[in-house]
Amino acid sequence: MAAKVTKHRDKILAALHEWFRVHKEAPTLEELCVELGMQPRQRATLQRWLQSMRAIDVEWEDNVGRSLRLIHGDVEDDAGRDVSVTETLQYLATGLVEWEKRKPEERSSIPSSLRMGMSRMYLTSLLSGDEEAPANLPEFFEWAKNPVVEWKPAKNIKNLSSEVSFVEDGTVSEFALQWQVTGSDVERQVQEKVLEDVLRYCRENQLDGAYRVFRKLIIENPVLPYAEFRRLLSSSQLRPLKDFLLQVYIDLVDFASEDVYHFCPRCKYVMRRRPDNSFSCRNMTCEQLSAKLPAREVKLVSRVEAENFKVVTPGVHRYGTLPGLWEVKLAEELMKMGVRVTLWPDIDEFDLLVEFSKKVRWAIDVKDWSYLDEERLRAVDFRLDASQTFVVFPSERESVLRIAVERQRLEPELNGVRLMLVGEVLSEAAAILNKK
Repeated sequence: MAAKVTKHRDKILAALHEWFRVHKEAPTLEELCVELGMQPRQRATLQRWLQSMRAIDVEWEDNVGRSLRLIHGDVEDDAGRDVSVTETLQYLATGLVEWEKRKPEERSSIPSSLRMGMSRMYLTSLLSGDEEAPANLPEFFEWAKNPVVEWKPAKNIKNLSSEVSFVEDGTVSEFALQWQVTGSDVERQVQEKVLEDVLRYCRENQLDGAYRVFRKLIIENPVLPYAEFRRLLSSSQLRPLKDFLLQVYIDLVDFASEDVYHFCPRCKYVMRRRPDNSFSCRNMTCEQLSAKLPAREVKLVSRVEAENFKVVTPGVHRYGTLPGLWEVKLAEELMKMGVRVTLWPDIDEFDLLVEFSKKVRWAIDVKDWSYLDEERLRAVDFRLDASQTFVVFPSERESVLRIAVERQRLEPELNGVRLMLVGEVLSEAAAILNKK
């Protein structure tokens, strides 16, 4: 099958190069059929092949005649070019996140990155002899609900869990979000940039205390009564960050319209309404962890009461509140043991500084990942001012990340940085204290 696909791809590219050598206008499907020695009635077959090459070799404007064009110039290089499965998944993730951010009336238009990902995905499947890839948007959304590894070309990606999918419970998954950020660092979410601006401002003005109070606030209080929010704006520690707080917190009634607002018992953020009128957290990890814990009372606020509440933006919840929950929890567990812990030392050079003595100091970065990103791991520097540098993952992620196995392969390449689970960090801390 792969040879057949490559042959057709080569033929189409060669025919188009020859056409554009003679003509200024693009060919119609019927004309291209003739160039390829096909019958005009075979235009549907040709269209299918062109769709598999879209955004890779060719492009066109939808519903615009004679708009077909070649993307690259060298037919030989193009025809033999490999299609990276990893890059394909990154295009899909980026496009899916962009699509979710659009207003409902704008979602009929497919984002270019999603269209490119779908084209690459379809062509990869054809070249590998497996045509089981979505050919349109409805098929893609059905596919996105299933584990990514069910797409055969993705099975060879290292560290890819058999559980992760692009869509979970009707929303973009954490896996997709992580790949979207990894694949397009220059296209940060607006709300995430606010957090970066806060960090930059605090570093420029040496606002170590203010930064720490700000971080704990968005982690522990993503929803605030308006009176408390006003008090914090005028407090001595947060007054320097007043303008940022006004960007980070918005009116609850502007965020969502409900008769009764429900809040997640774990992250305390506004829950979303399902099609069956039940409520769930916007984060699947919260849902999964809450299901394993004893039932906790869900906080409720009426529509009238909601007029007097503020809530952090979705981007701040996603990039500030959720990862911060793990950081604060680990810090609290260590402090209960009698260890000295500093959160976000040196204005967030890393997440936790854990001090047992002057000689035994741990620098910890906490990562709540759904996928073990080797490139980002290699970017973590060993701290020369600490005796150990750890990248720590929630123990609940072990079934997906397989840290106990993967660290044997990865740690030799990380220049002294160790990969740990939260439970292992706590056990190692207890061992040090027992020796004392």
